[in-house]
Amino acid sequence: MTIIDASALNGRPRPRARILQWGEGNFLRAFVDWKIDRMNEAGGLDWGVVIVRPIAEGNPHWLNEQDGLYTVLSRGVADDGAKVSEARVVGSVLKEIGAHQHWSEVLALARDPEITVVISNTTDAGIAYMPTVKYADAPQASFPGKMTRLLHERWQAFGGKPDAGWQMIACELIDHNGDELRRIVLRHAEEWGLEAAFIAWVKEANAFYNTLVDRIVPGYPRADAEAIERELGYTDRFMTTGELFHFFVIERKPGQPELRLPLAQHDPDTVVVPDATPYKARKVAILNGAHTALCALSLISGVATVGEAVTTKVGAKFLDRLLAEEVIPFLTLPKDELQAFADAVLRRFANPYIRHLWYDISLNGLVKYQTRDLDRLLAYIDRHGKPAPLMTLALAAWLVFYLGRFQGSDAYPPRDSADIIARVKAIGALDDGTDKGREAMVSAYLGESAFWGRSIDTPVLRSAVLADFADLTAAPMSIERLGQLIDAR
Repeated sequence: MTIIDASALNGRPRPRARILQWGEGNFLRAFVDWKIDRMNEAGGLDWGVVIVRPIAEGNPHWLNEQDGLYTVLSRGVADDGAKVSEARVVGSVLKEIGAHQHWSEVLALARDPEITVVISNTTDAGIAYMPTVKYADAPQASFPGKMTRLLHERWQAFGGKPDAGWQMIACELIDHNGDELRRIVLRHAEEWGLEAAFIAWVKEANAFYNTLVDRIVPGYPRADAEAIERELGYTDRFMTTGELFHFFVIERKPGQPELRLPLAQHDPDTVVVPDATPYKARKVAILNGAHTALCALSLISGVATVGEAVTTKVGAKFLDRLLAEEVIPFLTLPKDELQAFADAVLRRFANPYIRHLWYDISLNGLVKYQTRDLDRLLAYIDRHGKPAPLMTLALAAWLVFYLGRFQGSDAYPPRDSADIIARVKAIGALDDGTDKGREAMVSAYLGESAFWGRSIDTPVLRSAVLADFADLTAAPMSIERLGQLIDAR
């Protein structure tokens, strides 16, 4: 078979270069670049992407070997329950440049008047301050360092004209990603002694947008790539898979200019809002929170994958009740929007094309419970005067999991920092087999600020977790027994 080429576009034209993108990974290519490609076709637009690979190593192959073309397979469960697998050849990416191999070409992009938008996803740790980077580095080791250097190059090339400023759309998975990138860029500019006029230009002529991104992208379909390529009729080293669901929130705060990239005008699953906070709360509480609430319960019940759990009556019932009774009532978006998102989440969890292991999700499980579920648990107690029954069962299950007090625990040791594991072990040692010892253990568990950011040890919560811990450890757990415990609450 031949390598993918322009014939796979079926006559769709290639756009002109107008976007600089930091990051060549599967996520951006199966999310933003895929959305841009669909937007170009739907609106007759020509927004093309030049990708800059920000790291020195990475994939030994380059998108240029395929003229920037690649296939995205969107796979999952449709609204009617049918399995869907859709292939789209993405033509929005024009070429890939290595920052460490061809820094002068990257600097040239800053001098190109056609490049007006910058997109980035340089991993969770990419937007970070590094005190050692210097202006003269070629290139700078950090992404914000590179960005500062490019902005200065552009400011010089266009004489500081206000309309030469860039719009930066940061997609890294950190809170206030655009704000944080702006903060570090300005810090570098100050520390490097760059011109006051340049610093003013960065502040006044450039816009840094916060975003929320949501799509699961498993990446290259290694297990069945050969069969897929035979069906497509070409080979594709950069083929990647993504779930059917995709949602992109771009925060345009008051005073920020309208976005040049008109994604939201052509894609109902891209929204521009003045405050992304409610959407982040929705995602964290419903998607991430449901994962975290069911994770330890599934592992101690002998269920290995998300799909296996949610396609049983037990897992489905747990999530339906959890979201309807203990999560959605404590979020601020309209109830119908929240319910529609919750329904989509349940379909996503059941995606037969994604094998998501609970043990992978269990990494740093206690802090995940703190950031994803604890607020809803405490809000439920405040409103109803008693603990949320399923959130509390999940909280007890995490203690069971970390202590290894379940059948098959040898295969699933807790995955966390050594300090957290040592703290849990010391807490478990308080259980000397007596009622008083077990209560002391649960009290210490709830009172440990290293887990929850503060003590959550109250008599009402302690009593509920103590009872749930006893139920979860009274006999070997199974999915059937878990169902009985859920029904009893």
